[in-house]
Amino acid sequence: MTEESQILVVEDEALVAEDIRRTIHNLGYIVLSTASSGKEALKKVDELRPDLVLMDIVLQGEMDGIETAREIRSRFNIPVVYLTAYSDGEILERAKLTEPFGYIIKPFKERELKINIVIALYKHKVERQLRESKEFYENVLEEIINGVWATDRNDFVRYANKGALKIMRKDLEQIVGIRVLKDFPEHFKPYYLKAKKSMQPLYYKEIPFNIKDERQIYQSGWLIPRVKDGDFNGMICTIETTSEQVSEQKTDSV
Repeated sequence: MTEESQILVVEDEALVAEDIRRTIHNLGYIVLSTASSGKEALKKVDELRPDLVLMDIVLQGEMDGIETAREIRSRFNIPVVYLTAYSDGEILERAKLTEPFGYIIKPFKERELKINIVIALYKHKVERQLRESKEFYENVLEEIINGVWATDRNDFVRYANKGALKIMRKDLEQIVGIRVLKDFPEHFKPYYLKAKKSMQPLYYKEIPFNIKDERQIYQSGWLIPRVKDGDFNGMICTIETTSEQVSEQKTDSV
């Protein structure tokens, strides 16, 4: 964020709020407004959408600063830095649960305030970029027609896209959390183990899976190990149905 970032100051004492406003202005930031109560702060956050909120803990009205910060975090995803005279253990524990981006004890030094603002704005920017990137790739995976599912380093299924669920004829709750080496068909396990041991991509072909109505589907796809620091860190698996027929005898099912 640049030094043109916009800040809302939430402080119940007018003289203190004005002093904070002048300090922030001198640091090169824009103070959009001030608020003296939690209710007023929430209204102004909704209307003005600041880049950052500086929050006192003791406020006018029924809501204190910690409750207000929790609402701001959950409803607007705007970073909050506490600026308060209170630092006892109980208050710190409550404040910690709101995941603040900083905690400054009054009286504060201008340099301390500057550092906290810079770090909070940068941290929030990085978090937003990571979240948007994650959402983008998840949306892409969900729209892929072929199935994609993935395991963690302990071989538990942690993700399956809509394509995989459609092919397997399963709900997400029936797939996520199961362990490949325990719950998947015996025909499939040697391929998974080979890819895991070699840590090289492996193509599997025509593996029989049982589904509902005693039908049997034959699936093919790629097993692509994820490697971190030289160790196995999970598997990305693609899946597609290559043929389907009525089962004459019982076969392993997922």
